Amino acid sequence: MYNVAAGQTVIRQGGKPECLFEIISGTLKLSQVTEDGRQIIVGFPSSGETVGLTGGEENHYAAETLTMTRLRPVRWKTFYEQLLQSRPAREKLLRWFDAQNKMLQDHIAVLSLQSPMSKLAAFLLKQISQRSKNTGDDEVIIDLSMTQRDIATYLAIAPETCSRTMKKFRDDGIIEAMGRSGEGKLVKIRNQERLNEAANGPFL
Repeated sequence: MYNVAAGQTVIRQGGKPECLFEIISGTLKLSQVTEDGRQIIVGFPSSGETVGLTGGEENHYAAETLTMTRLRPVRWKTFYEQLLQSRPAREKLLRWFDAQNKMLQDHIAVLSLQSPMSKLAAFLLKQISQRSKNTGDDEVIIDLSMTQRDIATYLAIAPETCSRTMKKFRDDGIIEAMGRSGEGKLVKIRNQERLNEAANGPFL
């Protein structure tokens, strides 16, 4: 187990899979570069999740730390041996694949939404379950370690559109910027009901 500073690549796209990594704490960004040079962000896994799962001969995505991250590396060769001998190891692998599939399904679901407001609202709601702190009332604070450009890329919208939509949510009293945390930005969700409405349909 070891600590990795923010901004470090722990998995390279196209590289040979040697290890998978259990995330003990922190947040990573998973991305792919397409043949025409575009970057696609496929997820932001955090504590309790695993990266590096693949059945192929090369890594299909890159994984970069967004914050100081504590990782437990597991060498594939060692894990393959455990799979042959241990039922708990096989059950763990199934849980890891299930979590990875859910992350990809969440991404597909948010991309299927029509408007940038619906996409951003759905993204913020997802963060509540993953990175929130309860303030003691109906409001919660989420810690966004990814940049606004990363969020825009993940949602397949222009960075300028993402910025305008964030501003609209602030102006309408739905969210409130709370300044910076250690390695990210704190955002208070002031009206989760209206955020749900924005995620589920036209927002006026």
